[in-house]
Amino acid sequence: MIFIGTILALSKLDFDVTGLVAGLGLTGFALGFALKDAISNLVAGIMIVLYRPIKLGDNIEVASCKGVVGDLNLRYITLQTDGCRHLVLNSLILSNKVTINNP
Repeated sequence: MIFIGTILALSKLDFDVTGLVAGLGLTGFALGFALKDAISNLVAGIMIVLYRPIKLGDNIEVASCKGVVGDLNLRYITLQTDGCRHLVLNSLILSNKVTINNP
């Protein structure tokens, strides 16, 4: 509200604020586009935590990765296989077919 009030006050004082408003709009668009993947992984992580389709210790296969779930967080799931760890992004979990084999 303070920011909008400042812009309105500047416009009443005969300052040209169209460039400022346009620049802020472009900045918001660029930030939203740049953070699109990070935000989609965060939202997918929240959905996985809320609905709990995958639990620690489950043996899953997703996006050509197969292994035991070792860690769940809001950005990715860690799959452990034969001495290797795979980090699978949460957005891939929600957008691809997942096969869960409970132990």
